[in-house]
Amino acid sequence: MYYVSMSMKEPHFATPKVREAVRYLIDYQGINKALMPGYGVLHQRPIKAGMPSTLPDPGYTFDLARAKKLLAEAGYPDGFDTTLRVLSDQPFLNIAIAVQSTLMQAGINAKIITGTGNQIYGAMRERKFDMLVGRGGSGMEPHPHSSLRALVYNPDNSDEARLTNFQGWRTGFYDKQLNEMIDHALLQRDPQKQVAEYQAVQTRFDQLIPAMIPVSQMVDSVVVRNEVKDYKPHPSASTFLREVYKVSEGDKG
Repeated sequence: MYYVSMSMKEPHFATPKVREAVRYLIDYQGINKALMPGYGVLHQRPIKAGMPSTLPDPGYTFDLARAKKLLAEAGYPDGFDTTLRVLSDQPFLNIAIAVQSTLMQAGINAKIITGTGNQIYGAMRERKFDMLVGRGGSGMEPHPHSSLRALVYNPDNSDEARLTNFQGWRTGFYDKQLNEMIDHALLQRDPQKQVAEYQAVQTRFDQLIPAMIPVSQMVDSVVVRNEVKDYKPHPSASTFLREVYKVSEGDKG
């Protein structure tokens, strides 16, 4: 999942109305149409698209007037200065530039800081960042819990816990009830009830105005030569090659 995240350890983004303003200062449709072909497709839920439990997208769009109103209500009618960390690779950098441009229209001046993975995600793991464009989540298993554990779940929000594998902990996003809902859904044995519980998790996550905003679901673009056989890309980025083989010139398909 490609996302824009905010640190709730930073006073501006600890305010729900500021986070909600940022939600409406992202041109999701424009980013996905212009920047993401071959990289991702529009998706605004923490659970990946295509699963029975995944709710339809909430349909957030760029809404400058609404964002300005929220910022004024939060006490920042003229906006504020912040930083936006991002890898120097594509499509991350182009996403960051697009987000910087739309934030600026509401007075949020985000200075872009580029760097390597250790420099960008390292600051996130230390909870020493303001905003960040990144990619993560989904985990290795094609299951809702894998996505929620990576992107939402945060069992202990203390600095001492150092739960650096959890995006929820990195951003300081914590809700006891949401954690309990995620735990309960995992253990629900009735398939229909489990789907309903995971949908309830997504609804509450959205209502809490989280610190991580999904923008685009990653896609893999794979080019396979016609002499390669039995190559089957895995949906969770763990493709095995043990059954892949090449055929001779005369056996090409």
